[in-house]
Amino acid sequence: MMKITEERLAEIKAFKNTDFSDCPELTDEQLAQMKPSHLRGMMKNYKPIKKTVNVRLDADVIEWLQSDGKGYQTRMNAILREAMAHAI
Repeated sequence: MMKITEERLAEIKAFKNTDFSDCPELTDEQLAQMKPSHLRGMMKNYKPIKKTVNVRLDADVIEWLQSDGKGYQTRMNAILREAMAHAI
């Protein structure tokens, strides 16, 4: 990996020629819906192979997952997938 020289770093910090006046401000709701560009469309064609596993989880965790009704295993998988994506 190439290091940035002190001179180049100073040049970058001094750069002030950016005009954001035509950029719309996004709402919190819009920001929450954003996904990284490398993930767009990926899940559409992705068909994961499912495996059956036995996992011991705390009772309060299971109750929390089940509190929204059916689909708690799908929610659990989504939570784990999100954690996996952030670990990369």
